[in-house]
Amino acid sequence: MHHIEIIPLELPIIKEGDDIADLIIDSIRKTDVLISDGDIIVIAHTIISRAEGMEFHLSSLNPSPISELIARRTGKDPSLVELILSEASKLLKVENNIIITQTKQGWICANSAVDQSNSKPNCAVTLPTDSSKSASFIGKKLSDFFQKNLSLLIADTHGRALRRGAINVAIGSYNFSVIDDAKGREDIFGYKLKSTVVALADEVCSAAELVMGQAGEMIPVVVIKGLKQRSIVSDIEELQFEDGRRLFQ
Repeated sequence: MHHIEIIPLELPIIKEGDDIADLIIDSIRKTDVLISDGDIIVIAHTIISRAEGMEFHLSSLNPSPISELIARRTGKDPSLVELILSEASKLLKVENNIIITQTKQGWICANSAVDQSNSKPNCAVTLPTDSSKSASFIGKKLSDFFQKNLSLLIADTHGRALRRGAINVAIGSYNFSVIDDAKGREDIFGYKLKSTVVALADEVCSAAELVMGQAGEMIPVVVIKGLKQRSIVSDIEELQFEDGRRLFQ
C-alpha cells in the first residue's frame, strides 16, 4: 500500500513573458516542499498560455460573416466566436449554444478550449501552440534545478461525451507514462487483463484539480508525490483516437 500527496503551489497572476519554471521554483522554496525523484508537476494550461502570449483582447478581433452567423445562433460574442474558429482545424457541430470543434492540436472539445475564465476583462485565452513542447521546456528546467527525475503534465478542463460536468485532462506531457498499459497483469483472482489501458495522465490531472479549483483559488500548479508509474514514457498523442476508431462522432 502507498499513499499519494497532492501539494498546492500558489503563483502570482501571470503576464506575458513570465518564466513559469522560475515562478514554480520560487513557490516551492516559499512552501518548503521537498522535491524528490518521481514527483509530478501538474500545471493549468492557462498560465502557460498567458506567459506565451496566447491571451487575446476580443475587441482586437474582426468577426467574419460565419462568426457573426454562429454568434446569432449561440448567443455568443461574435469576436469570441472568431477566436474559437481561428483555433479550430474542424468545425464539428453547433448545437445547444455550444460550438464543438477539433482544435489545431487535435483535441475535440467545446469552443476550441478557448476560455474567458481566469483571463483579463474582455479577453480570452487559447491553448498553448504546443503544450508538450512547453511541458518539456519547463520540465527539463525544473529537473535540472532540483537534480531530480521529474515528470510534468499540462492540464485543461474538458467536458465528456454523455457525462455531465467537466474534468481536468492532460494536453501536454514531459517524461510521463501518459498511458498505463495494464494488459497482462493479473487481477485478484489471477485473471490476466486483456484490454485494460488506463489514461493515467488524465487521472493525475483530475486528481490535481481537487486542489487547483476552477475559480479564484490562485493555485495553478500542484506537486503530486507517491505515484508509481508502471508503463514506459509515452506521448500525449497516445490519448487520442484516430477518426476511424471513434465511437461517437
